[in-house]
Amino acid sequence: MGAVHAQDPAKGKEKITVAPGQVRTILTRADLAGCLDKQAVVLTVDGKPMLVGKKHYHPGDEFIYLAEGTLTLDVAGRGKVTIKKGETIHIPGRVVHQAMNPDSAKPFKAVTFGVFEKGQPDTTVVDK
Repeated sequence: MGAVHAQDPAKGKEKITVAPGQVRTILTRADLAGCLDKQAVVLTVDGKPMLVGKKHYHPGDEFIYLAEGTLTLDVAGRGKVTIKKGETIHIPGRVVHQAMNPDSAKPFKAVTFGVFEKGQPDTTVVDK
């Protein structure tokens, strides 16, 4: 199943549902001066309790700051890494990873900054 895209008319932000219970909201996207083939993307990711997201990768480095809750990431080559509110993690470009919320009661909210290759999808879901 592909991602679902919708514009939030009140805020003009793009909302993307990649997995049931996981919503990404793109806050801004901008070209990088001096880097003709790169762009920066800032977004939030909201995950419901007990979320198990889809395995995916991005076309560039991703930096995640966890604003609320607990987030476990299963990162290829690293295994499972859990971060809590106020912590960060860096995931190199094209590294497959999967987001999970281990909490049965509380959702998580992450703020993500990515430096991605222009002309590539922000997220590629893998079926492996």
